Amino acid sequence: MAGRHSAPRAKSASKSPAAMYGAMALAALVVVGAGGYYAVDRFVSSGCDSVTEYVVAADPSIAPALTEVTSAASAEDLGCRSYRIEAASGMESLGSPGQQAGPDLWVPDSSQWVAKASSGTGTLFDVAAQSIASTPVVIAAREGDMPFFATWLTALQLSGLRIGDPLTSSVSGAPIVGALSEAAAGTIAADAVPGALVPLAQAQAANMHQTDPSARLAAVASDGGIAIATEQQVVGQNEGDSAARLETTAPNSGAVFLDYPVVATATGAEHDDAREAGVALAEVMGSESGRNILAQRGFRGPDKDPLDAGRGVGDITVLTVSDPAETARVLKRYAVLALPSRALVVEDVSGSMAEQAGPETRIALTVQASETGARLFPGNAQLGLWAFSIGLGGNGQDYRELAPIRRLDETVDGVSHRQRLTDAVRTLPTVVKGGTGLYDTTLAAFRKVKDGYDPAAINSVILLTDGANEDPSTISLDELLATLKREQDPARPVIIVTIGITEDADAAVLQKISAATGGTSHIARTPAEISGVFVDAMRSRAAG
Repeated sequence: MAGRHSAPRAKSASKSPAAMYGAMALAALVVVGAGGYYAVDRFVSSGCDSVTEYVVAADPSIAPALTEVTSAASAEDLGCRSYRIEAASGMESLGSPGQQAGPDLWVPDSSQWVAKASSGTGTLFDVAAQSIASTPVVIAAREGDMPFFATWLTALQLSGLRIGDPLTSSVSGAPIVGALSEAAAGTIAADAVPGALVPLAQAQAANMHQTDPSARLAAVASDGGIAIATEQQVVGQNEGDSAARLETTAPNSGAVFLDYPVVATATGAEHDDAREAGVALAEVMGSESGRNILAQRGFRGPDKDPLDAGRGVGDITVLTVSDPAETARVLKRYAVLALPSRALVVEDVSGSMAEQAGPETRIALTVQASETGARLFPGNAQLGLWAFSIGLGGNGQDYRELAPIRRLDETVDGVSHRQRLTDAVRTLPTVVKGGTGLYDTTLAAFRKVKDGYDPAAINSVILLTDGANEDPSTISLDELLATLKREQDPARPVIIVTIGITEDADAAVLQKISAATGGTSHIARTPAEISGVFVDAMRSRAAG
């Protein structure tokens, strides 16, 4: 494999260990380029006839420690091997398809990456060592600012949580895994985790700069707030910035640990040698010198025993993935939720919306629910508003645009689109009249969103009505459903989310309309349910 080399033994007399160690000290550790750590050749005076080099792709958090330990070890201790450590995150370590050569060994920060790589490639990876170090994922805040967290669910529900991207980082994904473990143990409700992910994912989509844990911790140190990081990362932050110390905690339920396995990734005839090299690497990392260097850098050993000198969160329960398939499903759902929204909200203003629903009218409750729902969306969401009733738009058109589809944080003439949308929603009671022109409006809204399709967003129509179609000149339901299915482009999907208000809404029809596009349908059967159902529907992104 490219990158593995043998160096001949130098013609020299044997040296005492002290002399050999002094010679090695003269060979400096060289840090090269973006993320590459190289040990300069210092084995020529060893007792080995030749030294074979193995390329190790390691998570950036542990790459420096691996380099320090292997650079200080003798060739004999390494079995006449040397290790070239290259920093790479996640499955980036494995290279890309068609690449000439990949690493001999892979040290990701979590075994979850091994499972994900196996699932994605169909390859059964050979784990040479289950763990060479560990660190728990914790909650970090400035000293004196830490709130109490009973569960990981309560952490996920915290507004403004600096978490990063759970899809690309096992650190950021750990709170979700922890909450799922809590649900499996019965500590929290089984359906609580998906609900917590909706605002989290949409907020994360608007704050991609928080993906770097060092940046998250630096932001907490300077500005306050709460961040997700590892114990090891917080220890490093405190040692580098003693003026703004951070404290750590974990919920009573425990914490998910990163475990740093060693995986033999060399193929063919070189695989067995690489596996033996992985075992040897684990042994040297488990030596007294290796353990000391890992501890100095804030890592725990594979046994997960607490750090010394009062550093870190101390003794803590280990949370594990009880159902990997469920974790994969939740993260897949998160991937959809994390996409920005592009939605056209279409609201019924037919005469029946003026009817009482408890102490308020249906339209008044709808306005309140609309304002609450709109607040769920971050500034990068694109929302527009139509109102509809028979003939409302003039010239036989049943709909009228009240606000175009724009980003909520876009400003026009000094006014944000979020404010313009709120103002438009508040005008709905002034245009209530006529019958329900449902079918033509639905098709027109679908086509409007499709025409401006944004491939970087979830494109949808959110349609609210309290009745059934009453326009005698409209297309039929069968024609509407057939047209929606025919015009739906799987590569550019637009979903319709329907909301029925009270028992007067035709629930069966609304469900068929949503199902034709892969959307969801919701019914608020009582006045008390209107606000909650509307918010749930606004959060909905796709069926399933």
